[in-house]
Amino acid sequence: MIKEEMTPRERMDAFSRGEEIDRVICVPDMGVTMISFLGIKASEYYHSPELMAELEIELFKRLRHDSVSISTSLRGMAEAMGAKVAYPDYNISYLSEPAVKSIEEIENLKVVNPLKDGKLPILLKALRLTRDALIKDVDVGAAMSGPFSVASSVVGTENLLRWMVRHPEKVHVLMSIVAESNNRYIEEVAKLGLSIGFADPMSSTSIINPKLFKEFSLPYLKININKIKETTKSAPGIHICGKSKRLWQDVVNAGISNFSIDNEEDLEKAKEIMGDKVVITGNVPPVDVVHLGSRDDINKSVKECIRKAYDSPKGYILSTGCQIPMNTAIEKVEMFMEAGRKYGKYPIDLDLLNSAE
Repeated sequence: MIKEEMTPRERMDAFSRGEEIDRVICVPDMGVTMISFLGIKASEYYHSPELMAELEIELFKRLRHDSVSISTSLRGMAEAMGAKVAYPDYNISYLSEPAVKSIEEIENLKVVNPLKDGKLPILLKALRLTRDALIKDVDVGAAMSGPFSVASSVVGTENLLRWMVRHPEKVHVLMSIVAESNNRYIEEVAKLGLSIGFADPMSSTSIINPKLFKEFSLPYLKININKIKETTKSAPGIHICGKSKRLWQDVVNAGISNFSIDNEEDLEKAKEIMGDKVVITGNVPPVDVVHLGSRDDINKSVKECIRKAYDSPKGYILSTGCQIPMNTAIEKVEMFMEAGRKYGKYPIDLDLLNSAE
């Protein structure tokens, strides 16, 4: 029998066991871009484990979403490997200088110590604080960049794309060092008892073709997936920005449990191709709908996503197609959650989903 008014913790635990739940799981993709909710600067957030944890705690109190996580950001691991990262007051961090500028310098890279290098110790403390505050109420996880995305910040995107063609053997050396650095961080997160997922935008077929993905990204992604399975006893999820359909089968076969797709891809097609193998997550447009849209726009998009994927065999999670942009009003994210609760209630009311309400 379906329970009424499950807590986020109860809901996610039951979902992970394949049991009936009261509504569709709802997890907006947030993080540093929601700093305006606390009235703090991004530059303060990135350097303070307490502020990182406080943001997740306060967002959960307000929204009661079904999972919270703290990310290394796309550049956190690269910074720990020697890249220089800039931290604006009111925008996300960005790469200011790669760690490696010439192909010869790859040999000088060292595997990170996550207890000492870059912002990794800050992230681990933030995860611990968030876990201690929320783990009884909601699933707490860690997000990190896939190895190919890390590599793009270690050497710079243009260099990486050029060197894959001109110096493939050196890029494999780079990828091995990156994968091992990711593994060291995975080991520390696993000690906290937390789940782990990947964001891997540079692996998108909007950037590289499937052949390059199979040679330079997939083998090292598998190394990290296997480490997560070994240390956490669970399989990770992954989000790939932009176009990713031509990679779906290979990524699923690598051993993930959840595939989060960008709003550029179609949930119905994802359900058809991989819904019997992994949980499908997505994909309300974060900019045009959540950030810029009205309540009606949000309701319409949420209904469309649920209609397409609620019956995916391995399960469906309602989320945004990528991270919600900086300066999005918290009220907009509340509208997203309210729509998820209304239209995602089990048993799904198809008449309601197809209505103009």
